[in-house]
Amino acid sequence: MLMPTKHIKTENALIGVGAQILELLSRSQTVAVLFTALRQKRQKDSMSVIHFDWFLLALDFLYAVNAIKFENGLIRQANQ
Repeated sequence: MLMPTKHIKTENALIGVGAQILELLSRSQTVAVLFTALRQKRQKDSMSVIHFDWFLLALDFLYAVNAIKFENGLIRQANQ
């Protein structure tokens, strides 16, 4: 679930989805805009559709490891 296994591709594991989210955070974004951008990126790259609950788990993971911050309704990378 968190890490890829022989049954879970890297792109679908939480750590892989988290990496994709971090790629999209060049500037602060709302949750809705970030989710839409992630779905579009995954569709363009021919990856499987991601559901909102899996997206939220990836955000929770990134927040828990201090990779992102949530301030004033916007998500941003913690090192910005």
